[in-house]
Amino acid sequence: MEPYDPDYFADTHYNWFANPHLKLYAKIAEVVSSDPTIRDLIDVGCGNGSLLRFLSDHAPASISLTGIDLFPNVSTSRIEYIQGDIFSSDIERQFSAVVTLATIEHVDKISSFARQLRRLVRPGGLLVVMTLNDDSILYMAARFLNRIGFSKPFDRIYSRHHLHHFTRSSLVYLLEKENFRVERTLLHNAPIGSLDFPASNFATAAIQRFGVRILFAIGTLLRKTYLQTIILRPI
Repeated sequence: MEPYDPDYFADTHYNWFANPHLKLYAKIAEVVSSDPTIRDLIDVGCGNGSLLRFLSDHAPASISLTGIDLFPNVSTSRIEYIQGDIFSSDIERQFSAVVTLATIEHVDKISSFARQLRRLVRPGGLLVVMTLNDDSILYMAARFLNRIGFSKPFDRIYSRHHLHHFTRSSLVYLLEKENFRVERTLLHNAPIGSLDFPASNFATAAIQRFGVRILFAIGTLLRKTYLQTIILRPI
């Protein structure tokens, strides 16, 4: 597993955290704002807290916001941060909304992780999970290129910091086993600016970026996007 120290945010994955997925954040804000039963929300694996800061500006002030991550964030008047993980931290309360974005693929024991998510969601509450989509056109292209001898995209996508890769059906299967019911599925891509393009010069990086844009467009057309977000309710 990767070390989730300050360098993880400031250097290793700088682009991802410098270019947050604001369209997805806005969709989450819309979902929680339109549900009058949501009074509190926890972001599991909140990273540097970008989603919570967005919600503090775009969600009703009546919703209390909490984040938990190995990274040491500083709590504010609106956001409570817990340093740790949901396996070892002493979180006794439940929440009417639990969100976890781009986290489940980094967790070793995913069945235990799913059970902990179920424990955190209050009856009648909401769970939002976003992760990569192994069914995506981008993944398919990387696997094809690897078979014909060009391994860099494959090695990049299947690098060891992603311990698990989910298809749409395998993600649903994992969470349905914990008595969740899928309410809605969102298929989308990451912001281009959030991606890393390991290239020796600007021209090569530009070509790679253009290629990814094409694959993203095809994936959107065929409903095989790079990312997937599912919204679930406990049964």
